[in-house]
Amino acid sequence: MNEIDKTATLSIVIPVYNVSKYLILAVDSVLEQTVQADEIIIVNDGSTDDSGELAEKHYGHLSHVKIIHTQNQGLGEARNVGTRAATGDYIYYFDSDDLLFPGLVEDFFQVLQTEPDVDVFAFSAESFFDPLAETVEVPDKARLPVYRRAAESVFSTGEEAFNDLSLRQVFYPNAWLYVYARRVQVENQLFFQPIIHEDEEFTPRMFLVAGKTVVTDRIYFKRRVRPGSIMNTAHSEKNITGYLCSIDTLESLAMSAKNETTRSNLKQRIILNIINITLMKKSSDLQLSAETRRRYNAICDKHANFMSKVAGVNFFLYRVIRFGLRKIKQVAS
Repeated sequence: MNEIDKTATLSIVIPVYNVSKYLILAVDSVLEQTVQADEIIIVNDGSTDDSGELAEKHYGHLSHVKIIHTQNQGLGEARNVGTRAATGDYIYYFDSDDLLFPGLVEDFFQVLQTEPDVDVFAFSAESFFDPLAETVEVPDKARLPVYRRAAESVFSTGEEAFNDLSLRQVFYPNAWLYVYARRVQVENQLFFQPIIHEDEEFTPRMFLVAGKTVVTDRIYFKRRVRPGSIMNTAHSEKNITGYLCSIDTLESLAMSAKNETTRSNLKQRIILNIINITLMKKSSDLQLSAETRRRYNAICDKHANFMSKVAGVNFFLYRVIRFGLRKIKQVAS
């Protein structure tokens, strides 16, 4: 393990729910960093398997590891529990079925040597098909999600970073792609909403209040993908309402934004959420409640003019949106 002159402290928050198959590999990848985080907080979110017991058995004796057991409240609230328990100057949210490359913590502290007032540290990630998955499907690596920044940059504000990353189509909302200053979260009361797809609204909120932001193309995170899950995951109405709640937040941010570029990029995030809803509705053949259909139709109507601009850039995406809207309205009528 390497020695480094730390100028700040880092807490890593790991929500856990029914991941006994992956937990040890995931947490060990955090413990095997070349420089240790000051604090690791494992939040067992009411697991019904032996994830909680495994965490206690393997990591309960470590002085810098806290294990918290709660009733099941969902990923967002589990992160909030970890955030409230954290004491580090910075927080990193890690998912308990994925992996870290060993240099994240060390390289982050190296960044602090030259940029001590960083509020957000953004990096890249890669995906891999789960070798432990029980499937007969032959994985197609071309379908793996990509999370690359394709640049090394320092921005004076998170808003500048948000606009640059959005312009280059490399802004990703996933919380595990960022290290955040806890001070910014506390001062702005930034917590995750109790919804699915909570990152879609949390990360833009964080960027728009953050100060200095450092972006690197270095890969530190490995996302585990189960073969067949990218296109064939079963979705519920909670997935749809999660995106609708995120759209509400994005609309509020766009209304209050003073910068026209920021407003435009937030509207593009809204369109992406509409696309996600449409694709989910189409692939899962969901029967939505009348209230959810009403909310979706209202959002599509509200952003019809902006979607017409999308058509000039990407006609396929525009057709996806309009097709989904038409089908949902047919069901509603």
